[in-house]
Amino acid sequence: MKKSIFASLLALTIAAGAAAQTKAVRVESPIVTEKDFVWYVEQKNAWRHITQQEPQNETAWLNYYNAARYTGWYGEPADSLVHQVMEEMRQAIPNTYTHNLCAYMSVKLGFSHEADGDAYAEAALGMLPEEMQLSDYNEWVCYLAMKGQEQRLAQMAKRFFDSGCYSETVLRYSYNELAGMDQGGIYLGSGDAAIIPKWLIQEGMGLHRDKTIVCVPFLAVKEYRDWLARKLDVVFPSQDMGSYASYDAFEQALLQAIIDRHGSKVYFSCTAQQETMKPWQENLYNEGLLLKYSKKGYDNMAVKRRNVEERYLMEYLLVSFRPEWTAGQRLSANYAVVLADLLPYYAKHNQQRYEWLMNRLVSGVTNTSLPEERKQEILKLLM
Repeated sequence: MKKSIFASLLALTIAAGAAAQTKAVRVESPIVTEKDFVWYVEQKNAWRHITQQEPQNETAWLNYYNAARYTGWYGEPADSLVHQVMEEMRQAIPNTYTHNLCAYMSVKLGFSHEADGDAYAEAALGMLPEEMQLSDYNEWVCYLAMKGQEQRLAQMAKRFFDSGCYSETVLRYSYNELAGMDQGGIYLGSGDAAIIPKWLIQEGMGLHRDKTIVCVPFLAVKEYRDWLARKLDVVFPSQDMGSYASYDAFEQALLQAIIDRHGSKVYFSCTAQQETMKPWQENLYNEGLLLKYSKKGYDNMAVKRRNVEERYLMEYLLVSFRPEWTAGQRLSANYAVVLADLLPYYAKHNQQRYEWLMNRLVSGVTNTSLPEERKQEILKLLM
């Protein structure tokens, strides 16, 4: 019995020591690198320890906050954890850049019951540090876009691009999406890795500025709708929710207004949610990485071949020189999913092009760190 108690105490001591020695590392968005729930809890504790030792360390507070909120990605409510972080932060670093940034995010994400977080956002934007983390840039380009602040968005996107902290692989995928579009095309998509890199390409590289990037979730924000209505010369239905059975029905009406006005200039991302595209499914034609709206049928496979042969830059799929974001690896593998149907044509008509494309599609899958089972599922599409 004594031996059993001693062994239990020893195990507890070792576990406590291991927890105390957890190294604090920068907490990135799950689109950069996926971690499990336990990892975020450990990082929350590690960064909290640093904030207690260095209460003015804003970098520590931001990582502490991010670790707490990302625990909510795994089904565990993060409200109480985030609330605890914010209470501690208010005591230690009130009215600082990091406090205002995190207070704004808490309102936006629903962790705070305050009605409006704009005052926090504008306060933080008035005291931007010289160096910012990826998560900071993400927040500010999205905030400025939601508010329809086109000039300020352009400045922030340029600074974001120049920082060099964005994934080259994700940028290249977005570049190819834009390159496949017609002049003056309208891109409809959602998600950070779909929307943000296109702003960086437009403002940081000065390319594809004729295209309009529409973030579908932002349509819920009045300022964004007002800006987009002016940009696209569209009359949107009023937000009289009594006229719609649900918000989804209202969103569909907004997208329909864009389609009614611009027709075949409208493209949906292949990564967009299926429910978003469902009302127009019979009029969407796959042109490679995007689905184009058209009332009339046409030879979309010819356009798809043109994009692959003339417009897409795919050499980067052959060799990976550095670890890539989780989102970047999934997008690289996605080429095989959306372009596999070109292989039979090339196998019959152009053996050299068949081998060229097959080589890139296979590399786009095998050069990732996706689970082996998932890799094999995707590679089967190429057989």
